[in-house]
Amino acid sequence: MHFKFSPSILSRLGEELIPNPDQGILELVKNSYDADATICEIELFNTEEIGGSIVISDNGMGMDLETLQSGWLVIGKSEKEGASDRTSLDRLRVGSKGLGRLAALRLGTHVELATRPKSQPNIEYSVSICWNDFDTVDSVEQVTLSPTNKLTDDVHGTTILIKNLKVKIGKREINRLARELLLLADPFDTNISFRPKLLGTGFTDLEKQVNDQFFEDAEFFLKASLDEHGYASAKLIDWKGSTVAIATHSDISKYRQKLETSERSPNENNLSTDLPYQKSVPTNFELWIFQLDPQSFSAKNREDNSIQIRRWLESVGGVHLYHRGLRVAPYGDKGDDWLKINFFRSRNPQSRPSTRTVIGRVVAEDSDSLLLQKTDRLGFLENETFLNLQQFAMNTLEWVADFRLGTVEVKQEEAKRGIKPKIAKAMKRVKEIIEINIPDPVPRKETLLVVENYEKITEKEVEILNEELQLYRSLATAGTTSAIFAHESGREINTLKQQVGILNAKMQRYIESEIYLKYFSGTFSTIQKLAISVQGFAKYPIYLLKKEKRSKGNVEIHQVIKDVISLFDPFLESSNTTIELDRVNTELNLRGSTALVEAILINLITNAINAFNAKNAPIQNRKILIRTELSEKFIWLRVMDNALGIQGLTIDEIWLAGKTTTRSGTGLGLKIAKDSVIDLGGQISVIANGQLGGAEFIVQLPLK
Repeated sequence: MHFKFSPSILSRLGEELIPNPDQGILELVKNSYDADATICEIELFNTEEIGGSIVISDNGMGMDLETLQSGWLVIGKSEKEGASDRTSLDRLRVGSKGLGRLAALRLGTHVELATRPKSQPNIEYSVSICWNDFDTVDSVEQVTLSPTNKLTDDVHGTTILIKNLKVKIGKREINRLARELLLLADPFDTNISFRPKLLGTGFTDLEKQVNDQFFEDAEFFLKASLDEHGYASAKLIDWKGSTVAIATHSDISKYRQKLETSERSPNENNLSTDLPYQKSVPTNFELWIFQLDPQSFSAKNREDNSIQIRRWLESVGGVHLYHRGLRVAPYGDKGDDWLKINFFRSRNPQSRPSTRTVIGRVVAEDSDSLLLQKTDRLGFLENETFLNLQQFAMNTLEWVADFRLGTVEVKQEEAKRGIKPKIAKAMKRVKEIIEINIPDPVPRKETLLVVENYEKITEKEVEILNEELQLYRSLATAGTTSAIFAHESGREINTLKQQVGILNAKMQRYIESEIYLKYFSGTFSTIQKLAISVQGFAKYPIYLLKKEKRSKGNVEIHQVIKDVISLFDPFLESSNTTIELDRVNTELNLRGSTALVEAILINLITNAINAFNAKNAPIQNRKILIRTELSEKFIWLRVMDNALGIQGLTIDEIWLAGKTTTRSGTGLGLKIAKDSVIDLGGQISVIANGQLGGAEFIVQLPLK
């Protein structure tokens, strides 16, 4: 007795396993690559209708009779099994289980194979397959295939003719196949000696789009690598060709640690960033990042090629994965975001590209076959090796994003600090020119009045814009504050429900008024207190958004501090937290708005409250101290706590929008606080572990 296979297994392993015709054809092209072909041509005949034909021909090594019988005709076995991993042309073989070619061969009702082995010049072996023959038998083994041979003058190689197609291959499928063939052998590597060609219409335009390369127009070029020991490195190059940032393994792998511990408390993120990526394969990662606005091309003194570049990126953009010299689908296809580029961009678009503005390649040689393709040949199994390769690329993109974000922050701060002196200098120069060029006092005076009037109008416009800006910051502050209050409200509402449940249970058991007074009065009292607390939380956003708070004028710091502390009172009582004010014995006045000062205080206090939620942070005797100091020209404001200090982020990272170690945090609070300090003409710094043990923020503001 032995196993027999029904002919229906051919459908399940063929067209059902790999349903897209182009994927099956690509598997035959990959066979040509493994056979050391330098030429592989695909011709389509009348494929837009049922009954067309496909011809795949190459100049590879061909197959002798033994290889044909014991390899190519054995379903589920690759003719590469047992062979050396490398070919005569030093290519690493990409063939797997021999199932991929079956999908292509089953596209038609008939297959004609002609192969000419290089080891046997002038000999051609042929096999004819009629798939209908398998429909009349009970098992595959009952159909006999009889190879023939003949003399030939043709060069070595293999030709496969698939006749009487059972599917249509229309324009859409042809374009997709053309793109796959163009990208199959890395088109950005001039050393590749394998370039498959699709002979037919609609291919030339697409080929031109692929070959019209615009790498020099990229804003940044990322070049990263993962060595054979699992250690990463990277560098970022700008459009001028200058290296603007270099990353060591620790710089990149620290993002892996944050990803792996994202569900843990920041205090548990103690994994060493020096550990390598385990079970990894040597990998090179190259990425070109484009900025497609006209200003970008103008700054480079280059022609605006944005339209052509968009078309190019539309055709071949994305990050493609190359394994052993050939591209692996679907990585880099339209709609595929295997490195989560678009996902992370949605969280912080300022410093991140999208898949529509990048083109790149991840190249893995994988001589030890650690990366395993799925049976349907679409992607890799997500084993440890693949996940580490993916993580390495994602971590590198995180490093680039943080570098770019930090650069943007520095430029914005420099611009904000320098704009007022520049305006004053320009206005002074205008008045000097008027004095020089208009000697007559009357028209000179009239001109100066016009300039001064314009200056007042401009100042009014700036004032309105600043008021709108403060509104947006107030909204953001209200949002971040509401988030923590809503979280705490949820807990108290749950307590409220529990108390009501207890009340109902007791009322079922005790009816008399004496018993009610004895057992239920305390419960009602608790409910009332909780209701008042919840109502108080609902008032906070309205309080913060009062219009008069955004008006510019005299602000007394101590009064604002007292109001903010009062705002937090309901929460502080239920969380065993106290806020103390250690103030100087005098009024502290500055020129600005209450909204800006509140934004600083509320976000710093909220940051301290979040710090107490970390694992191992104090549960009892939680303390936040606000201290005011005075010097000749400045007001000093210190906000400190007795939590665990800054952990999980560097001092520089805490100011970046979106960077947070709090699971439900937004990463906006400290960014808003810093911007508000700058708008008031001040500076802010932080000590990771200050006087009370936790973080200590130091704010310097100018006196009125």
